[in-house]
Amino acid sequence: MSIIFIKNNKGGVGKSWLTLQLAHATSLLNKDINININNKVLIVTTDSQNNILDFAGLDIEIGAGLESWIYKGDGDLIRLRNNLEYIPLGNSNFTPTFKNKIKSTLYSLKENYDYIFIDAVPVAGLDKEFEEIADKIIIPAFMDVVTLQGINKFLDDVNIKKVKAIIPNRLNNTAYENKLLNEFKEVLNGTTILVTDPIPQTALISNLIAKNKTVWESSSKKIEPIQEVLGSVLELIVNEK
Repeated sequence: MSIIFIKNNKGGVGKSWLTLQLAHATSLLNKDINININNKVLIVTTDSQNNILDFAGLDIEIGAGLESWIYKGDGDLIRLRNNLEYIPLGNSNFTPTFKNKIKSTLYSLKENYDYIFIDAVPVAGLDKEFEEIADKIIIPAFMDVVTLQGINKFLDDVNIKKVKAIIPNRLNNTAYENKLLNEFKEVLNGTTILVTDPIPQTALISNLIAKNKTVWESSSKKIEPIQEVLGSVLELIVNEK
């Protein structure tokens, strides 16, 4: 069982959307090539906006969210798709008690799931406990100087061995963005971190979002390059190394 932490300290990079895509893909896989049983996957959020519910097409009032799980041992558990569930967050008031109990709560939840994805709040250092408990870290990114500077700082502060992939997202394919992408790849040359092919800014994704579908619920050939990008990250997620 692995805990996957999706983190960027800058908002608006598509973190929640990518979390849902990767978690849904993982839930579609068999947990063992020899048995026809799919992985059971949970998404936990530290972002009180709960955007994943919108992307999944659910209009649900948040009741007893992650706070209740931490303080009482149970709470909301929302089904997003087959084998894919979600624990929302009511507010981002991370008290010392909340932080002290989060690790034991996640360890308890681990008993019921093959993978747990953590959709992190885009604030530096606010969810350090989640970062520490994570087995693997995935970083969504924009190709702009501010975002890349933030990623470099994050890489300096985190256990870099946990960082498995950086996903350039919403690329407009400008010369400036491509220049930054190539320079960033050079900076990470020699590390084990995968910098994926970029996911373009495209109406294909906007249309799927409008229909509350993930990329895995589309049969369009045009979406296959995006599926391939996410598939390269999926391989790192399910690889136990």
